[in-house]
Amino acid sequence: MRKKRDTSSYKRQKKYIRPSPFFLIVCEGKVTEVDYFKAFPYYSKLGATADSVYHYSYGAVYIVPGAGQHESVVTKAYNVWSELNKEFGTISPEEVWCVFDCDGHPDSLNRAIQAARAKKFNAIYSVQCFELWFLLHFQMVTGAISKNDYDKKISEYLGIRYTHGTRGMYNLLKGRQEFAIRTAKQLWKQKEQMGELQGDPITNVFLLVEALNSAYQGLRNRQ
Repeated sequence: MRKKRDTSSYKRQKKYIRPSPFFLIVCEGKVTEVDYFKAFPYYSKLGATADSVYHYSYGAVYIVPGAGQHESVVTKAYNVWSELNKEFGTISPEEVWCVFDCDGHPDSLNRAIQAARAKKFNAIYSVQCFELWFLLHFQMVTGAISKNDYDKKISEYLGIRYTHGTRGMYNLLKGRQEFAIRTAKQLWKQKEQMGELQGDPITNVFLLVEALNSAYQGLRNRQ
């Protein structure tokens, strides 16, 4: 009786490819920003696993929490980026996103922004705090307010007791995300015309939000 041929060698092997675009997101905070960005569909589909249904050679989103403040974030981002390049060799500096708050230290923030840009990293910052991005989902903000006022206003709009570190904000806010993007861009344009691109209040978090959304849309279009 003829021996059955072993066809295992003919099976198509998985082809591992580089995720594109890739996001290395390095944050000052340990909870708020990290929890928010991990909730984006592009992360939930591709960020946590390297060997996924898409057969990428590594996860498409790599988030580093608690990187310190301002220039420490840039240093951490550079070190992580260098290590990932040693392992994969295909990550450009334009795929690195440093996420800052002002925290009442504008000069330190400015040095960090310049340090990030000098390395061709993306500098994503909010003055005074990341909560400005949350509040812009509901209203324009044109004047400086305290962090406590941010928490109070967000709580009122959402009907919850918001404090720094409240989880699940992406899902609570996603229905108003387009409004936030438009409002943040309007604020940015106003500040640009005034020559106050680091003046309180301002945020360019919308750049990272749009990039993550665009990446996910591109993924869906390829399916």
